[in-house]
Amino acid sequence: MNMLKYMYAMLLIATVCFGACQKDFLDRAPSDFISKEEVFSNIDNTEAFLNNIYVQLPSLLTPTLNNQGFYSLDAASDLSANMWTEWPGSSIDMTIGNWSASFSPLSYRWTDYFNAIRRTNILIENQELIPATNPTRKNRIIGEAFALRAYYYFELFRMHGELPLIERSLDPGGEEIFFQRSAVDDVVAFIKADIERAIPLLPARHEPSEYGRATSLAMKALLSRLCLYHASPLFNPTGDKQRYALAATVSKEAIDFAEANGYRLSMGEVDGLKSYERIFLEESNEEVIWSSGRTSFDYDGGYWDFYTGTLGYGGWYGESPLQGLVDSYEMRNGELPVLGYNDNNQPIPNPNSGFDPASPYEDRDPRFYQTIGFHGDTYKGRMVNFAPGGLDYATDRPRINYFWKKYAIPDRDLINETGGYTKRYALFRLAELYLNYAEALNESGDHPPAAVYESLNKIRQRVGMIDLPGNLTQREMRERIRNEKKVEFAFESHRFWDIRRWEIGPAVNSGIVRKVNVSASGVFTYPVWQNRVFEEKHHLLPIPQGEIDKLNGQWQQNPGW
Repeated sequence: MNMLKYMYAMLLIATVCFGACQKDFLDRAPSDFISKEEVFSNIDNTEAFLNNIYVQLPSLLTPTLNNQGFYSLDAASDLSANMWTEWPGSSIDMTIGNWSASFSPLSYRWTDYFNAIRRTNILIENQELIPATNPTRKNRIIGEAFALRAYYYFELFRMHGELPLIERSLDPGGEEIFFQRSAVDDVVAFIKADIERAIPLLPARHEPSEYGRATSLAMKALLSRLCLYHASPLFNPTGDKQRYALAATVSKEAIDFAEANGYRLSMGEVDGLKSYERIFLEESNEEVIWSSGRTSFDYDGGYWDFYTGTLGYGGWYGESPLQGLVDSYEMRNGELPVLGYNDNNQPIPNPNSGFDPASPYEDRDPRFYQTIGFHGDTYKGRMVNFAPGGLDYATDRPRINYFWKKYAIPDRDLINETGGYTKRYALFRLAELYLNYAEALNESGDHPPAAVYESLNKIRQRVGMIDLPGNLTQREMRERIRNEKKVEFAFESHRFWDIRRWEIGPAVNSGIVRKVNVSASGVFTYPVWQNRVFEEKHHLLPIPQGEIDKLNGQWQQNPGW
């Protein structure tokens, strides 16, 4: 690729600090209004500068392109659907193919993440000015800067693949800089180098008052995820098994490091919350490796419960699980419930599952009941009723007739607005490391070894599911791993990216998706909800067209865009 003339203009330092919103001299770039010495020769000022860099970490909900609303990334996957068609630049546009390089719902992240990267570059290149009176604190600050640069570059990498690698701050309105998009292997090597710089400078875990800060374990988890993505079909078209072997090695190292530092799968019931749902409702959980520093989700957090709740509970019913996700939850005997649907919108039961079409939600994986609300479920002291005339039945717009319980507070009264409490969005948790290890190990050979079974069974056992059957082929194990990831991480924004790195979008997120209807007499049918579009080009997101235009078309756009 030819060297390209690229002017990178950045915004000023964000006005939102890690735990508060304040307007002071830290809102200005050091090179513009104050000297770098004023900022970085004072360690408290340096830490405040660092805290600003955390602001762009993703949360559970994603803002629409024009910031009028929000949605979850999984609503652009085969798991979920966004109901709010009045908000352009959202998951709806992605699911129907109504997006382009000029109108891409996630294009704002290019600017946001490169803004954050510029701030890390400013801090890193001025690290010698930071007082060494507290070496541990200074090292932690520098380590967090490398960690955040690695994380934001990873986010850009999984969106766009090839990227310009910028290791120093650039002066807005100053010199013109020549950049090219570096090859994927070089981008991965760059991120790895930052991770390796960060790890020895960071503690394995923080005190509760510092939740949300990067740790050495978080960086080992990021390395696990990075290596697995690099080994996956989207970025590994030749199928190099050595990449999977490396991903398995670093994932196992991360697991061992996590367990040695007291992390474990969330186990046991506490205060009425079961082991799995505790992960999403506790401010601090033993399984969560790195969480968002914000103790609420988007727009003061309470919106999350409104967003997911049905009208019958005082919610807005903004997003709903799809029938395909419900079908992915196994029966308690380990079999998937249905084989498909007939022309009458009725399920074709899996004869080995024991599935009863008249009672479709009985004897399912316990995670189903802790993730999804359904007709006949008991929730917040009453029965969920999606039948005509029921409290949860509504005709103001089409409904899928499921709702998300995950991350929603069971005791929250949305009508009277009582019962809220602090919860955090998990960026990394231990279960992902087990699944990363299992996937990488399965793909690195020709037949799944015992360690693959052990990793998956640990996750299944903690919710009471039976172990996987033995003697699975590599292909059968691959499908088991992918389905386990699908249900374990439903509504945590993993599926959107997994579909892309596995290059399975046209197979799983194109064509019809289904809803559920229940009649007044209790008969279930599963009509079509939407006809979705997923093209091969959608596996990589487009470079924002504005960036291409700045270079007079000299950059090559991602394929198909």
